[in-house]
Amino acid sequence: MNQISQPESFPTLEQVREQFEAWRQSREKRSAIPGSLWQAAIHLCQDHSINKVSKTLRLNYAILKQRIHVNGSKHLLPRIAPPTFIELDVSAPKPTSECIVEMEDKGGTRMKMYFKGEVGLDLLELGKAFWSKRS
Repeated sequence: MNQISQPESFPTLEQVREQFEAWRQSREKRSAIPGSLWQAAIHLCQDHSINKVSKTLRLNYAILKQRIHVNGSKHLLPRIAPPTFIELDVSAPKPTSECIVEMEDKGGTRMKMYFKGEVGLDLLELGKAFWSKRS
């Protein structure tokens, strides 16, 4: 009879947490965490953040992160799709700007200008001309 190999299933975060709790209850004082538990924790970091795994399993964040990098694993969250190309429509009309400039000299001469859209004039030169006019 042919045997069909079952795909290897990895334990969930909750299952690994329970394994760590069982180990903590049965361990001898100051014994090192077994390699199989470390491997399970490292594997969980492919689906969860290092912070979440370390807090849930009550592990030192820095040590877990170091073990991930020593194993050659890259913590990239593979289940999140990379950003795709987003096309921006730059041909859309831009909102029209408006500007009102009012000037009055000591003699009471006034000038008011209203601009809508892009101004083709040099407003600074126009102002200089107004202030330097001869009476």
